[in-house]
Parts: sequence; structure tokens; C-alpha cells
Amino acid sequence: MTRCLAVDIGTTTVELALVEESGHSSMAVAWGKENGYNTPGKVEAFRGVKRVTIANPQRLYGSDVLSRMNNAVTRGLAKTMQTQIRSAIMDTAFSAFSLSSWQALSSVVLSGNTLMLHLFHGLDTSGMLTAPFTPAQLAPPAVLWDGVPVLSMPAVSAFVGVDILSGLYASFSYPFTAPLLFADLGTNGELALCTPDGILVTSVAAGPAFEGGNLSIGMPAISGAIDSVTIKNGFCRIHTIDGSLPPRGLCGSGLTEAVAELLQDGLLDRHGSFVHASHRENGFALYAQNASQRLTLTQDDIRAFQVAKGAFRAGIDALLRAAGLPMSAIHSFVLAGSFGSHLDSKKASSTGLIPKALLSRTVFAGKDSLAGAISLARQPEDYPRLTDLCQHASHLSLADSAAFKEAYLRYMDF
Repeated sequence: MTRCLAVDIGTTTVELALVEESGHSSMAVAWGKENGYNTPGKVEAFRGVKRVTIANPQRLYGSDVLSRMNNAVTRGLAKTMQTQIRSAIMDTAFSAFSLSSWQALSSVVLSGNTLMLHLFHGLDTSGMLTAPFTPAQLAPPAVLWDGVPVLSMPAVSAFVGVDILSGLYASFSYPFTAPLLFADLGTNGELALCTPDGILVTSVAAGPAFEGGNLSIGMPAISGAIDSVTIKNGFCRIHTIDGSLPPRGLCGSGLTEAVAELLQDGLLDRHGSFVHASHRENGFALYAQNASQRLTLTQDDIRAFQVAKGAFRAGIDALLRAAGLPMSAIHSFVLAGSFGSHLDSKKASSTGLIPKALLSRTVFAGKDSLAGAISLARQPEDYPRLTDLCQHASHLSLADSAAFKEAYLRYMDF
């Protein structure tokens, strides 16, 4: 029996899966209706694997891609970050999967955004800090890690990394038969518009709010995080990911639901400001057991959500405009990432995050980046299919787009 470790290195969280195979491959080519998509391959990819999620220890050096990259280059912390992530992965694998030795693994397959893979491999990241944003490697070569082969999935560009490619590989077959919009909502929002003519990709600096970053009470979507909120007549009811109380903080889906409920209850205006002065000054209590156990959503937290939402929606518009497609042409809208694993689509749509025109066509794919790594672990001979996807992907830069900036500001309102 082979034992392979599949790892998705996210900016905020790291997810590991132990893939144990006895010669039988169970990768599914997914979403297989001739003119549509409806059954994700990640369901098959996750079957029979053990998974665990941890916080990325590199968060100490920046909660978003740009600040972490800047610290790696200007403060010379790249080697420290490499040691951190490798130690975290190895320590977690030993404790979570009871490995007898590291060499008990037949291989390690890595997915993640371009910067995270550069930091893992110790590659020079300085080229991604300034225009034209050139990575040292888009497809890091296979290497040995303490005697175990490591295979990294290829990226599209500096800011459209493995995450979105991995998701497409795990759940879809190329070429695409109907227009599909695929989004990985992490610290760096990645978008792909897939049509029979090819794949158009872009990224937006949404900030870390969707993953609980830069919030006064924020945390990743792990144990103890508030992932669901209901507010009625000013009274709040919460739910945590594992049902545990007291809650430890608020993740991205909890933030989205809190905003939706505050709007529904008339506690926020269309510009995102708290209606009552007391909330503007002191925030809104999501949980208050006593003075020492209190989680309060602030006005700055609302603004962080607005920034992320504005960038994401403006990115969707930019892709559709570049492809010359109306919103009505999109057959399926797929939201991937840990954020999408816990999101209520109707509440997200009420904030404007999910376009109302796409609500009935929205599908949540969960951690498709990890699913891609699991699938490749099971079928390493499938690597050429990934490179083929890369070759059919074109990058749309939004850095100098006046239309994107205008839409971004407009979508910040509710």
C-alpha cells in the first residue's frame, strides 16, 4: 500500500490529507453532463482520505500575500518562513496520521498559491514584488524532502496560482462545453472564466477578510470559529464550525452572515455604516457571556468585508467584459476554498457578494485545491493534463483598469 501526503498551502490555513492506495485509483473526471456540470470530482477525491487543517504559521509575517512577500524579500525572512512551513507540515503529518517515519510516505504533492510554493521551495520571490511580477518558477521541479519525492502543481502566474488550477483539474474535464465561472475566495481572490474557447483568469486583492484575517475577532475556518449568524430585533444567535462554545473568533463565512443579518435587521445602512451611534463607537456584540468572554463586530470589520466584496464583484465584471459575455451566459458559478465550505448562498447574495443573477447557478466546491493535490497523488501520471490547463489559460491584468476601479468602489455599497 502506498501512502502519499497531499498538502494545500494556503495563505491563512494549511490542509493536509493522507492518501492511502492499494493500487486502485479512484479519481473521477467530474461534472460530466455534456452541456453542464453537476457532480464535483472532489467528492470522489476526498473519499477514503484523512484530513486535518492547521493555521499557517507564516501569518506572523503578514496576513495577506503582499505583506508576506514584502517581509520575505525586504526583511530577509524567506528562509525562516521556509523552515516554519516545512516544520508545520511534517509535525502535523506525524501527529495527525501516526506516521512511523517520514520515509513511510511514498510522495508529497503540494498545491497552493504561487508565493506559498515559492516559500516552501526556497525560491527567490523578489521578482513577484514589483512589475512585471515574474515568479522564479511557475512549475517548481520535483525535489526530495528528507528522501521523499515532492511534486508541486504548476501555477498560471504570480497571482493566479495553483489554487484555481487545482480546483479546475480536480472537478472538471477540458475542454469546457458551457461557460463556467470558477472562484477561489481566499486571501487572494482568484477567478477563472472557462469557455469552449479557453480559460481567462485574474486575481483581485480582496484582503484576508474572507479567511478571517485583519478582523478584530477574526480567525481561520477551524475549530471554534463562528461560521453562522442569525440576528433578529437586535438579538444575535451564533453557530461555530464544530458546535463548541464559547467561540474563539469569527471566520469569513460568519462575517458574511453577520453583515447579511445586520442589513436585514436594519442595523446597517446601504453604505455599510452602523445605524446606531453606539454600534459605530463600540461595535455589535455577536457573543457576550461576560466581560472577559465577548466577541464584538466593529465598524472596521464591516469595512474589511466591503473591500473584499467590492474587489471580488469588480473582478467578475472585468472577466465578463473581457470575454464579451453577459452574466446570463454563465451556466454554473462555482465557489471554492474553505470560505465557500461554510457559506450560506442566499445570505451572501443579500450582501451583493454573489450576484443575484447567479444565485440559482451557484455551487460550493469546498477545498478544491486540496482535492486537486489528492487527485494528482493518486494519479501522478496525470501531470501533463495540468500543464495543458495552464497552456489554455490567459491572464487578465486589472492593475491599470479604470473600469475595475470604478466597479470596485460601486460594489462596496450594499
